[in-house]
Amino acid sequence: MKQKILIADDSDVNLTIMRDILSDDGYEVTTAQNGKIAVELTAVHEPDLVLMDWQMPVMNGVEALADLKQNALTKDIPVIMVTGIATTAEHLQEAYTKGAIDFIKKPFEKVELLARVKAILAFVTYYKLTLVHKNQELSAAMQQLSSLTELHTQISKKLIKLKLDFPIVEMQVNEVIGNISVKLLNEAWKRYEENFRELNPTFYKQILLTHPDISPSEIRLCTLLRTNMSSKEIASFIHQEETSVRVSRSRLRTRLGISECTNLVGYLMKF
Repeated sequence: MKQKILIADDSDVNLTIMRDILSDDGYEVTTAQNGKIAVELTAVHEPDLVLMDWQMPVMNGVEALADLKQNALTKDIPVIMVTGIATTAEHLQEAYTKGAIDFIKKPFEKVELLARVKAILAFVTYYKLTLVHKNQELSAAMQQLSSLTELHTQISKKLIKLKLDFPIVEMQVNEVIGNISVKLLNEAWKRYEENFRELNPTFYKQILLTHPDISPSEIRLCTLLRTNMSSKEIASFIHQEETSVRVSRSRLRTRLGISECTNLVGYLMKF
């Protein structure tokens, strides 16, 4: 399957030159004549790479870059800024801060353009393969957590029955149940969160910077929501009542300061 590249430039000449070079090298190319169109087409076509001109009408390249990085559907698509000779170091730093992965200065040589594109796309291919592997590890960790919580539930039920049958050992049974709960669930969550952190390395830092008062249990709920699990799935996963999860989600909205009109999962995907 051909790798897809979107080129945004208000110059028909530049668009034609870059499109021909990349098409001849085997890429599937889509073009846009301003930043606004580039943002719209990127969401539709989901290219593997965007080449974004800096100066464009309607919406310039940096504004378009910022929009792409704020959208959960497009934030991971790499963007190379195509800049003029007069671009300053401050401008380049601004683009880096907003998420640009590389720069190409005009006028550029064919060899340079292809080399930059191939290097970035090779990285993208490696990243996607790594992401698939990490997602598989996260799924395995989630399954393990679900199995352990189910085991915990079964053991707890048997111990509670033992306590009812033999009231004299109630205190000891309660202690055993408590120890099992802490050890099983903490170990399972530890493994799950290790995999989650590898997939989303900046999530905890960013959400704590924005919401420093959020509690550990609320952060855990955020991680499950971040994987796009429904309340029903979360309830089954952690062996709680679905109504309890819904109440926790409502409280989380209050804690995060977002209204019922705001998509909670979409909000968390920004971090």
